[in-house]
Amino acid sequence: MAVRHPEYVLAGAVAVCLPMAPGLLDGQISATTAAERFLLALVVCWVLGSVLGWVVATYSDQARRAEVVRMIDESRHPSGVDTGPESDR
Repeated sequence: MAVRHPEYVLAGAVAVCLPMAPGLLDGQISATTAAERFLLALVVCWVLGSVLGWVVATYSDQARRAEVVRMIDESRHPSGVDTGPESDR
């Protein structure tokens, strides 16, 4: 699973674990528990980032294909151009 912006994944994991910081600093949460929670948050954020990236890439590809088809159709039949026989001669 590839992620385009791993820095966003890391920022998301830090944001998820940020409420745990006071408990960690007060000694209510052990460093091992905090590391496990951060690792779990990192994995979850990575998976969510991969899924979100896949969805965005899929819709982007579909929109790009639709735009290419529209441009091809317009180049074959340009609007405002009369392709019929010339009647003014």
